Amino acid sequence: MNRRLMVGVVGLISVSALVACGDDDDDGASEIAEANTEFCDDLSAYGTAVADFAALDPATATKDDYDSAADEVRSTRDAMVESAGDLAETEWENLVTQVDSLRDQLQDAPDDQAVQAIVDEAQPQAAAVQASAAALGNAICTVGGATTSSGG
Repeated sequence: MNRRLMVGVVGLISVSALVACGDDDDDGASEIAEANTEFCDDLSAYGTAVADFAALDPATATKDDYDSAADEVRSTRDAMVESAGDLAETEWENLVTQVDSLRDQLQDAPDDQAVQAIVDEAQPQAAAVQASAAALGNAICTVGGATTSSGG
């Protein structure tokens, strides 16, 4: 009985997580929001640096102008890559924590408890897993009016 219940709940959660992948309304973790903001800021700075580099006028730009613009592209790229890694790591850690909590909750369900009661008790944690999965899959930023996704 417990095995079928676990398979059913895991299936429900899996389907719900797939449906939630397009929705990042509430990830429930301020660390993720902070990491996402940092990444979006870095992504925007990188976009600006690339645009500034591309806007150099070859007829009037000096070697110093080129060096300065190229250095800015490199440094903002490095910051963007680092913050993207931080964001992914923060989202992953949050998802693992949420999944572990749900697993523990389901494993601790008494054998004599009604299925409906087990599912009802697991719903809030299942929602947290859904939110974490959506956050991991969808770090979305608006940059210059265009939507950019660092996840899938």
